[in-house]
Amino acid sequence: MTIYDKFFGFTMATIIITRVLVYIFNKPSPTIRNFRTHHWMFGLLFSSILFSISNFYTNVYLLSISMGIFLDEIGFIMIRGKTHADNYSPKSFMILMFSIFLLFLFRENIIDFYLNY
Repeated sequence: MTIYDKFFGFTMATIIITRVLVYIFNKPSPTIRNFRTHHWMFGLLFSSILFSISNFYTNVYLLSISMGIFLDEIGFIMIRGKTHADNYSPKSFMILMFSIFLLFLFRENIIDFYLNY
């Protein structure tokens, strides 16, 4: 199994685990000074940090987990969701499936860019 396939597999596992946990533990996300946080924000933040320090430290598994946490809510972001039900709407799910397809297609490019950035 190549590093590209491991990256995709870990990202998929993260998305599935995150989806299940968010569904089971249906609690509002924390609010900091009237600003509601979501887990996609942490995924985007950690992915950005990992790309910015890739000259010094690379970990494809951490990148796949952070990208999975971000991608889990990509449909919610794009439809400008407000409720828990929006995250599990058919439209949000279809956007997630399309994003996973794109991730599969470009997994080698993403990893090569990350490792050689």
